[in-house]
Amino acid sequence: MHRAETVILKIAAPTTRKRDWLTSTAQAFRDGVGMVLRVAESEKTSSRARLHNACYAAIREKAGLPSDYARMVVNAGVALARSYWGLRKGKRKAGFPKVGKSQGIGLGVNAYAVLKRGERFFLRASTGKRGESMWLPLAVPVHLASKLQFVHGDAKLFQRGQDWFVMLPLRLPHTPAVRDGEPTVLGVDLGIVRLATVVTPDGCKIWNGLPVRHRREHFASLRRRYQRHRRTDRIKAQGGKERRWMHDLNHKLSRELVDLARFYPNAVIALEQLDGIRDRVRGSKRFNRMMSSWTFRDLVDKVRYKAEAAGVGVVFVDPRQTSQTCHRCGHATRSNRTSQAEFRCVSCGFRGNADINAATNIAAAGLRAVQQGPLDTARPAEGQELPQSEALDGVKECGLLHSDPNLASP
Repeated sequence: MHRAETVILKIAAPTTRKRDWLTSTAQAFRDGVGMVLRVAESEKTSSRARLHNACYAAIREKAGLPSDYARMVVNAGVALARSYWGLRKGKRKAGFPKVGKSQGIGLGVNAYAVLKRGERFFLRASTGKRGESMWLPLAVPVHLASKLQFVHGDAKLFQRGQDWFVMLPLRLPHTPAVRDGEPTVLGVDLGIVRLATVVTPDGCKIWNGLPVRHRREHFASLRRRYQRHRRTDRIKAQGGKERRWMHDLNHKLSRELVDLARFYPNAVIALEQLDGIRDRVRGSKRFNRMMSSWTFRDLVDKVRYKAEAAGVGVVFVDPRQTSQTCHRCGHATRSNRTSQAEFRCVSCGFRGNADINAATNIAAAGLRAVQQGPLDTARPAEGQELPQSEALDGVKECGLLHSDPNLASP
């Protein structure tokens, strides 16, 4: 068995000749993708076969790209077109995609290789001319050096600022952990007020999201200020800063979740299947902005691959009514949620924290999914015994590993 990972490495100080080649190839790649998008828009199609037949020869001739690069151009155009038609199918307003400077260069599996000479690593990229290649030196951290022997699949070169990077796919060998006992399911409820609420056999752990919310509001305030002054350059720079901050935050939170699960035998992390949550959950303008900036998909992806590497299982459950169902009696109604933070069952009278109650329901549904296979609901099964409130006495609220003064609550 294998597991997939992706690493991003910096091109270490390319020479002027190599930088010129990267710039010119990136421009030719963008021109080719624009050609594919024009055909996709005029013919109203995202069919890979049709776009390949219509554009491949023209990309080779007009853009001057080799065959493997031309194939990647078609793939990039198809991906953009399909994202647009998918939004239209969901009746969402969207403009037809355009090619931006961040498009980068797609490297087909036959167009590059990662090689080691002495103690240094190089990316050998084909130029399309027989016997000629670009040898691009890579800045490789020590902890990633041993993984580069497992590079497999299409890669991508892209530029950020003045620096160039390569995104490499890895296909790592993986031996699943041997499970010889009952699974230990940890229910995880993700949110905005509380980033994550985890129910474990020993109690509960909460990651407070209020400092993160303040930081997001700070970024939104800066964007509004720059928009008033028409500083589009600062808006782009600020967007990149916020994106990097969120990626770092998700890396640290996912690592803490997986490390917590590793303490338990046969651990399984149960998460809600939150696909399309932005379309299903709408509220005030401020709430919608918070939902749009909440990178839950990125967090879930990081939890999945970190858990897989650590031998921890991950299971997804149906999110319907997890926050409205009483984990004691199983009664489900919207009236049980008296507020965002409080849960009060109108049937049995149970009162408690709403996020802890939801995480308990997710853990119960995750246990059923592991034992019986995924079900069409995450609500407790009739007559099923669930963890009682005594198991949730030890609630611990914690922060993230870093101590950023900008995240401190006022």
